[in-house]
Amino acid sequence: MSSLPLPMEEDAPTGVLSWFPWGRQDLPGWRFDVITLLAIIGESSVAEHAQTLTASRLCLLPRIIPAPQALLKPIRPQRLPEANAKMVGVYGGVVLDTVGFFANILHPLDEMKAFSFKVLEIKHTDEALRAIQAGKTREEKGTVTTPRRKGGDSWWKRWGAKHTNRQQEPINSNSTTVHTTSPRGGLFDRTESNTTEKPKRKSTVRFTTTDNDLERGSSSTSPTLTSPTNHHPHHHHHHVHIPRATTIKPSVPASFYSPVHLLSVLSFLLTIAIIILSALWQDGTAILATVLISLASSVVCYASLWKPVLMNRTTTSKVPKGDVVIRTREGAFLLIKCTEEVARELYSGTEECKYAVESDLYRVYMGLGMVLLMVSVVLLGNCRWNSQVLIGGCYIMLNGLYWMMGLVKEERFWDLKKRYKVRDVTPGDARAAHVVPKEDEDIHVEEDERPSFTRTMWYAIRETRGQVAWVERSGAMPVTEQWREWLREAREMAERGEKGKGWKAVKRKNEIMAGSAHGEDAAQVAPAQEVQRRGTIQA
Repeated sequence: MSSLPLPMEEDAPTGVLSWFPWGRQDLPGWRFDVITLLAIIGESSVAEHAQTLTASRLCLLPRIIPAPQALLKPIRPQRLPEANAKMVGVYGGVVLDTVGFFANILHPLDEMKAFSFKVLEIKHTDEALRAIQAGKTREEKGTVTTPRRKGGDSWWKRWGAKHTNRQQEPINSNSTTVHTTSPRGGLFDRTESNTTEKPKRKSTVRFTTTDNDLERGSSSTSPTLTSPTNHHPHHHHHHVHIPRATTIKPSVPASFYSPVHLLSVLSFLLTIAIIILSALWQDGTAILATVLISLASSVVCYASLWKPVLMNRTTTSKVPKGDVVIRTREGAFLLIKCTEEVARELYSGTEECKYAVESDLYRVYMGLGMVLLMVSVVLLGNCRWNSQVLIGGCYIMLNGLYWMMGLVKEERFWDLKKRYKVRDVTPGDARAAHVVPKEDEDIHVEEDERPSFTRTMWYAIRETRGQVAWVERSGAMPVTEQWREWLREAREMAERGEKGKGWKAVKRKNEIMAGSAHGEDAAQVAPAQEVQRRGTIQA
């Protein structure tokens, strides 16, 4: 079989051009062209950590990453993944079918055994409370100006009005002031009042808010009628001091010692090492390929750069506790004791993804990253032997590390300990609710000593101090008269406190069920649209 003729040595390029391939060569011997395949293998491992990978600014480091095409997504996710479980507010009554991403990291639901029970107390750390108070103080010192003006005012008039208001109105750090002008026109429009009579400003009503409890949001509002001393012939401002909490939404940063951070730095160092060794070997193709594929990863990561934003309360009005009960499909119950602020951030609210790049520019960056990736893959197949072995070995190592990163718990990736402190307050007699006791001929185990759904639900009712509305709202029990009777007794026993702690919930349930002459007709408890007339059911 004939092959293409080899180019003559005198035709070979010199200088820097000699670092790149020249001519069409078909030399015998081993080749390592599979390097282009190694660069795109491992998509599943990278896609698993795609959101975590782009949640830190370290993702902007130019580096080689396995399967960068895993980050080339047409649409960015707007919310974080959630866990499926029934969640209900003990006092608020809000029922949801999913548990938030960060809440599931604080207490992984998949680690709870069947019929297990746990009570956790979650609060803001002192550092988080100081940050909340600092944000609230900054907003209280500001003044929101919303003038009602006619169209046509020039920008310098609006700037002059704003400057005048700042000079005339003192800032009260204990209240939020909203300025509204008279609906008759702009701030500097002429009025039709008598110019011979000196106009007077209207009285000002101030609502001063004093917050006593930052977590619970207790506040007192007292109106005060004042007469301003500064009069302007054309201004009529109505000051209303509105109590409110900080509108700055909190975010959860990535942990400083996150495995993603360590792997990003390691990839960056490997990229630098590849470029340096390729320069020593005078392999310009390897240098160009490494630079382009590194820039592709930086462009794609910048397009997906984001931070998680939590929901928060916008007012400081008095609200009940934010305790929630979570029930898994395996019959495990988890009671969370927390404030409404914590519940809004982790449970009843939704985590949002705030991206650094707008949606329109996102597609532009995705296209640019795709072009850089395709060109770099072509160049990788034309590298010299030493460079291909080096780059291939780095990709094999990084693929293994990304796969091993999937074995690390999610709590290692996010810095939740700086914002929340979790304390296990499960009562001693309920810690082993899921443990099956040993039973033999000499030891008899009663019904209330075996793990069961009824006993675990009784533990939850007992720890909520007799709050039973959440039981029916979440569908934790059948809607029959027998179960309602049991629920009423459970509430009475829970309200007794320590005296009703030893109530035999399972035994009492069996007695109520056995006392009924016959079971309740399903048509009495089914929704009306699901009930069929007798005789219409066909076999």
